[in-house]
Amino acid sequence: MKVFKPFKPLLLASLMVLISTSINAKTLETFLSGDEYTIGVVVENLAFPKSIEVMPDGNILIAQRDGELVLINKSKEQKRFSITFPELYTKGQGGWLDVIPTNNFDVTSRLLLSYSKGVDDNNKLVVLSGLYSPENGITDLKPVFEVNKAKDTPVHYGAKLLSLGNDIYLVTSGDGFDYREDAQRMTSHMGKVLGFTINGSPLDNPPFPEHPFIFSLGHRNPQGLVKTEKGVIYLNEHGPDGGDEINRVSRGKNYGWPVVTLGVDYSGALISPFNTYTGMEDPLLNWTPSIAPSSMAVYQGNAFPQLNEKFIVTALKAQRAFVISNDGIKMTEQLLLDKVKTRLRDVAIDLNGDILLLTDGEQAKLIRISPTKM
Repeated sequence: MKVFKPFKPLLLASLMVLISTSINAKTLETFLSGDEYTIGVVVENLAFPKSIEVMPDGNILIAQRDGELVLINKSKEQKRFSITFPELYTKGQGGWLDVIPTNNFDVTSRLLLSYSKGVDDNNKLVVLSGLYSPENGITDLKPVFEVNKAKDTPVHYGAKLLSLGNDIYLVTSGDGFDYREDAQRMTSHMGKVLGFTINGSPLDNPPFPEHPFIFSLGHRNPQGLVKTEKGVIYLNEHGPDGGDEINRVSRGKNYGWPVVTLGVDYSGALISPFNTYTGMEDPLLNWTPSIAPSSMAVYQGNAFPQLNEKFIVTALKAQRAFVISNDGIKMTEQLLLDKVKTRLRDVAIDLNGDILLLTDGEQAKLIRISPTKM
């Protein structure tokens, strides 16, 4: 593993290069034809929803930015609960950002929740646990973990949670936008995938014993985080102007940001002269121009068996859901379907194998994609 010495972005326009690696620039085939699926609305009038979670009993939880939990049960009845997060910070990309059940949820009924805490000039990513019930929502919030550095920007939190089993968890942490060099600094939790236990301790035998919460580094704004049935971890993340990525995430690896990127700064300036670098991992898939990937799910289910083991990636800027196939050598991309074109915030698979798509914004909705009944 190589940690690159931080540097300031290069500002010489004469050094800019054309990046032509995008598979998104061509017309994509659609994976599901229009007669293979139907679209239904599960719930409307959502206000800045951030994530969906399908619970073991089939109930659906939606985390909304301002601390509201929306519960949809199997009878399609809806309940809404207000949760009092300590010092909840909701500006920019902040707020309540993700929720998952703990490994022993069937015994403890506890969830993990990630959110941004603080004020304009001092805010950070935090993970709590909370006691869940369909009658009371989420109560008894307890601290689990928080990143070790506060920032004065309201963006790039990451905040996606993933269980690895045995009460071991990962959370993605963004670079805070103005703190991009921190993605390479081992003393900072920003721009990392971080590992912790349910009691907030670092993982046993961490890859960096002197910085025991760091699982991987060199990330910009990592969003979708999934684990396959074989235990392989994949992540997607936002690049700057171009350079959105999917990576296979392994403990102790460096994913390059900001030393390596296939994107440029929003000003047009070159961020780095490198699009590959020794000791740093190249992405498995790159989107240039950017699609702004927002989440990812591994499909497992009987409703659309042709999708099994494939990734579904939602996007904000591209306003589409994508199917990503991985043959072990390369990844290929298709559109999931052509009847939904809107900013998509999250994706999940319900217990029937139907696809749940969460739209974005102040008037959002949860959409269900089901197979057409023959």
